[in-house]
Amino acid sequence: MSSISTNKVAKGELVFTSFLLAIALVVLWDAINLKEVGINVIVGPKAFAIAIGSILLFLSSLQIIAVLRGDKGEPDEIEGGVLVEKSNWKALILVIGAFLFHIFTLELFGFIIATIPLFFIIAFALGERRWLRTLIVATVLTVGTYFAFTEGLQLQLPAGFEFLEPAPEVIIDENGEEVIVDESEEETW
Repeated sequence: MSSISTNKVAKGELVFTSFLLAIALVVLWDAINLKEVGINVIVGPKAFAIAIGSILLFLSSLQIIAVLRGDKGEPDEIEGGVLVEKSNWKALILVIGAFLFHIFTLELFGFIIATIPLFFIIAFALGERRWLRTLIVATVLTVGTYFAFTEGLQLQLPAGFEFLEPAPEVIIDENGEEVIVDESEEETW
């Protein structure tokens, strides 16, 4: 490679990592100014935003230091002029279809039933052909994610099949506010 092209690579890497550093600073600034909304929140959104912003700031700072010291990334073969003869349209259509399926079935069937096919189809589109192993991994990842969010973080993901339960009765009280009537509570005399 000539010295002109290596300087362009270094400038490009420096611009990219500087952009990541700026994003990290914006995320941290917004996270610090984020108002806490819950009283009984174990870990709220502010903690996650600060953690992600801090990790991004740390990693982008390391990358800027590496670029300034002269470390440059190796260009991929495609950057060297290798032409892609045929696009993989089948994989793209499978991934788009998997996301559309997930979007339209999430509320109806719930997180677990809607997400297992998403993981499975995307893995298949990316070239995984051991379908039984892929199905097991997709199931374990989905169930693990579901319980991590619902039990660990106390965030409710759609359970699904809520159309089978009768809708709760809603009445308007004297202040004009909606009140849900809980039929399980019985009046005691």
